[in-house]
Amino acid sequence: MVRPEASKGGSAELITLDAVSKHYPNGTEALRDVDLRIEAGDFCFLVGSSGAGKSTVIRLLIREELPSSGRVWVDGQDVARMRRSQVPRLRRRVGVVFQDFKLLPRKTVGENVGFALLVTGHSNEEAREETERALALVGLSQRRDHFPDQLSGGEQQRTAIARALVNGPRILIADEPTGNLDPVTSWEIIKLLLRVNDLGTTLVIATHNAEIVNALRKRVIHLDHGNVVRDEREGLYAA
Repeated sequence: MVRPEASKGGSAELITLDAVSKHYPNGTEALRDVDLRIEAGDFCFLVGSSGAGKSTVIRLLIREELPSSGRVWVDGQDVARMRRSQVPRLRRRVGVVFQDFKLLPRKTVGENVGFALLVTGHSNEEAREETERALALVGLSQRRDHFPDQLSGGEQQRTAIARALVNGPRILIADEPTGNLDPVTSWEIIKLLLRVNDLGTTLVIATHNAEIVNALRKRVIHLDHGNVVRDEREGLYAA
């Protein structure tokens, strides 16, 4: 697994939202004049009730949506001004993990993880080597030949994390990564994400899990009705 590049000259902003608003045709105002800075190496929780704007922020960061106004910068690029041909490269630098795993059911663990490398032009040997590194990181080397329906929920989420990391992204976004898991397994996944952060990857985790947020005391960015109402280091979350 390729390691993220270290930031030059100390901390550097990897994610910047400048006065970002997002309006949908049905009249919904998902974000209102949001300003946000996330630096290399940060571990951030994005919290708030359903409809607060968390998912919209995530979609903007991976260019599934464009802002109605304002600018979104990810790893030095203004996402709204990117050519269509540049979007796949952006998404290799931003790994994403979802609540429902989104694994390919007819591919093995190893094939799920390595698929992203093969479709971007890596050789079979390169894909195999990087896949093995990613599986070792998440503790699934012995499960590489199993299919998703042969795995526990925690193992499926570990596979999804390995797939998100195999390209060596500088940023990992996790959207409710423990939402479908029991409490013990949830903590195992969070400990894995802490390790990923320790290795240099910037983490943005959208979650409703106040217990995890309050136990870790990391940065908390609280959204409410499309506004950032609180952004603090070592924050707490009263859900």
